[in-house]
Amino acid sequence: MNFDIQTAISILGLLGIGGISGAYINHFLEKKREIELRIVERREDQYKRFLENIIGFFEGWENKERQKNFMEELYTHAPLYASDEVIKLSNKYLETFSSKKDKNKRDTFYKELVIVIRKELRNLQGEKTSLTKKDINILKLDK
Repeated sequence: MNFDIQTAISILGLLGIGGISGAYINHFLEKKREIELRIVERREDQYKRFLENIIGFFEGWENKERQKNFMEELYTHAPLYASDEVIKLSNKYLETFSSKKDKNKRDTFYKELVIVIRKELRNLQGEKTSLTKKDINILKLDK
């Protein structure tokens, strides 16, 4: 086997380039995971506030400040972070207060909203949810 200095330099060069590119790719992937984790955490916090405020519309839980906060989130922050489906369901939920839609649909829209949010957050985390509308109970407080 004829092994000369030129071949050795070529092999060492390839190993060096491979090591550098491997380190770069690893660094890039780590940064990407970091960014994805921050996005998941931020969206989770935003959705948590979203659901905390929607309770202000519940019978027996009425709270004008929470209602105002929910609507503010829906019209300002949600267009930036919420999925299309979350925005649509939130609007349908609010419409049940101002139109002649069946008041009972309100609970259905809320349940669908919770499930969509769970699916979205779980999907971002690589998990699944088996929660259904039947699993979500909405208890009303006595006035």
